[in-house]
Amino acid sequence: MEEEIKKQDEYEVTITKQDHFGDGIAKIGDKLVFVKHGLTGDRCRIVITKVKKTFLFAKIKEIIQPSSERVKPICPHYEECGGCSLMHQDLKHQLIFKENKVRELFSRFAGISDFEIESICHGKPIHYRNKVVFHGLLNGQLGFYQEKSRDLTPISQCLLVDEEINRVYQQVRSYLATYPDEEIKELMIRKTSLNEMMLVAKGRVNQESFCSFLSNLSLTSILLNGQVVSGKPYITEKIFDLQFRILPDAFFQVNYEMMLALYQKVIDYYRDKHYRKVLDLYSGTGTIGLLLTPYVQKVIGIEVVEDAVRAAKMNQEINQVNNISFIHGKVEDYIEEFKQIDSLVVDPPRSGLDSKTITTILRILPDSIVYVSCDPVTLARDLKILLSAYQLAHVHLVDMFSNTYHVECVCVLNRCK
Repeated sequence: MEEEIKKQDEYEVTITKQDHFGDGIAKIGDKLVFVKHGLTGDRCRIVITKVKKTFLFAKIKEIIQPSSERVKPICPHYEECGGCSLMHQDLKHQLIFKENKVRELFSRFAGISDFEIESICHGKPIHYRNKVVFHGLLNGQLGFYQEKSRDLTPISQCLLVDEEINRVYQQVRSYLATYPDEEIKELMIRKTSLNEMMLVAKGRVNQESFCSFLSNLSLTSILLNGQVVSGKPYITEKIFDLQFRILPDAFFQVNYEMMLALYQKVIDYYRDKHYRKVLDLYSGTGTIGLLLTPYVQKVIGIEVVEDAVRAAKMNQEINQVNNISFIHGKVEDYIEEFKQIDSLVVDPPRSGLDSKTITTILRILPDSIVYVSCDPVTLARDLKILLSAYQLAHVHLVDMFSNTYHVECVCVLNRCK
């Protein structure tokens, strides 16, 4: 009779691989066990944290023999925060893990294994984030929510974040220590490559004293509870030859170096195609669409978020670009109106393409699709359907979030002849 495995039981196991979230996988009898922060080759003593019918979850109690990939995390908040979930793995093997992850997902969900990953772009492992959001406690402390929890871990600094942002954060912490009766429930700080910086705070603070306390930081913009109290309502970013205004709630990539690498892959495909009309689906604030305008006759962006469309039109005007237009609405509702298009560039949310959108794509059949994805799981799911009419021509990976399990993909699909 098989031994019953219970929560808090301890076992000695060897990690044989990583799952798609970067955690280790081992076996106890016939059951898989997912070990938090486990790495391939780790020999460790684990404690069972959750028991399911066919699999288990566990945490490491003791590492008996460490994996050759294991390094000491440099962040003091690593165990509690969960934001830098792969900081215990050396950078070389993080990239190998991400490449293998994409290969496995494409094979499992799209049924494709014979393809080449042409490049995997990577940059700084720390201090690469140009935006961060902290949350606050009633006692004046600020920090990050723990993984899959609303419990807050107080943070002194974040090693993934730009060093200048950390300096601003330290000043805000000093302010709250100086004025203990005030509180900040949420704090967002964003910086651009042009050294413009925006601070957005929500909470109960005295506007005059708060702005005075931060006056030595040369902030471009300060917003309190939705109101501009100092500077401009936006900051400006430069991408290649174009400038973009970033509003407080606008989506914009948080790793500048890797953003350039990703957009360059998209531009490289369109550079010599001389397409007449390209649809930019999920066009956001217009970054990709505007960057393509020197290489195609006409770009049309479709975006459901009204504020993003307004920002896209503002960015179009700033850059004096005439061969692009933006439509506010759901992609699945508008794409059918455009039957004579040469190519699609899509950059959907993590959930991937809407089923109606995929059906319409397969009906209008543009010559090519450039699919930018932040989630290889939903990308692989969509590829399985799209490859009924297309061939996978190019795959590039971008390590947008070093020290985490996330990876961005750029895939080029050409219509089957």
